[in-house]
Formats: sequence, structure tokens, C-alpha cells
Amino acid sequence: MSEVLKVDGVSRRFGGLLAVNNVSFAIEPGQIVGLLGPNGSGKTTMLNMISGALKVSGGQIAFQDQLVTGLPAHKIAKRGVARTFQLVRSLPSLTLTENVLISAAYGRERLWGAAALDKVAENLALVGLEGRGDEPVADLTYIDLKRMELARAMVADPKLLLLDEWLAGLNPAELQIGVDLIRRLQQRGITILLVEHIMDAVRATCARCIVMSAGAVIADGPTDQALADPEVIRAYLGDDDA
Repeated sequence: MSEVLKVDGVSRRFGGLLAVNNVSFAIEPGQIVGLLGPNGSGKTTMLNMISGALKVSGGQIAFQDQLVTGLPAHKIAKRGVARTFQLVRSLPSLTLTENVLISAAYGRERLWGAAALDKVAENLALVGLEGRGDEPVADLTYIDLKRMELARAMVADPKLLLLDEWLAGLNPAELQIGVDLIRRLQQRGITILLVEHIMDAVRATCARCIVMSAGAVIADGPTDQALADPEVIRAYLGDDDA
């Protein structure tokens, strides 16, 4: 089976800083893969290059066997890559439906009218916001903002979903809701690359983890095996605690 995503020798420089250094990995359809590492290890930079928000400095990225290296973000999105961000980006003066409708109108299918509204309602229900489309986004709780952002990503019918610390800031009950929702998306055939620091959530969702440190991959394998790697422990805790 062909990979959904293949990253081959990818690097990214910011001036003299090598933020991502010759990273390679592949993700197969239907997987939930954790992309882990300490702060500053290059995880979000990697997501930004996959989604087209940043250009690569070297190497290649392929999505569904087609090179997307150098393509702008909107063209990669149209091919089936969607993402969330560390900070939820909403239009607080608009309703839930209106916030999600933007993705329906400008996404892969370019839906309008009743078809767009049906698609929005379907995905609001998927994330647990059924019947709440008329609520102002400014009145939403934090987890509902997260759900809204996920609905906005899902309206585009992605084949690959990039979640950048989507579970961050949730309390334990909300975290379980989030974990269950991620699993539900996998059951719908969505492939997910998950950047996360909450290890209980990683263990609950990810069969495999890729761990980065200082811009390079230091481990890639089954989750328990990757997290037990001495180099990973050193990267998170330092030599004194390893």
C-alpha cells in the first residue's frame, strides 16, 4: 500500500539556524502517528513544511505519491491535507456555522448554498457540536473552540490531518473526549500526524511515534519502544535524569 505521506531528507534553515535537519519518514494510510520532541525540536516547522506554510530548504515531500515540495498551502490543502494550529484561529464576530462555512466554500469541493450548509452541519455533529451552529463563536468554551477548529478542518474532506497540540489545555474529562474524537476520525479513514506533549494521550491514540530533538529524528517506532529509547529520555529529561 502506498504511503499517504513521504518526507525524504527534508531540512529547513532560518538564517544560520538549522531548525530541521535531514528528516525522513513515511506514513501509511489510516495510521495515527505521534510527532514528538522537546520544545524547539522542529515539530511545528515540520508540519508547516508539509502543509506548505513554509518552504523546504532541502529534500522532498510527497503526498499520495505526488511531490508537493514547493507548492503553496492552498494547493496542498486542495489535494487533501488539512491542519489545526497551536492557537485556535477563529472569527469571533461570526457564528459557529459561519466559521466552518468558510472552509466549505473555499475547500476542495467549493460547496455553496444548501450543500455547504449540510456539510457544515454534518461535521459540527461529528465533533460534538450538533445543533449549535447559530451560537456566536465568542461565547464558546475552550474545548468547543477546539471542536470548531477540527470541524473546519474536516469539512475539507482531508486524507491527511495535521494536529498541532490540538489536545493542549484540556482538563482530564475534556482530554478523554478529545482522544475519543481522534480515534473516531481514524475509523473514518483519516490519516493523522499528531504533535503532542501529553504522553497519556499519545499512548492512547498513537501506535507509532517519531521523536525529534534539535531538528533531527532520534527515534521512530512503536510508541512504547520509542518513548523508552535512552536518547529520547535524555532529550526530554537531560543527561542527569536519564
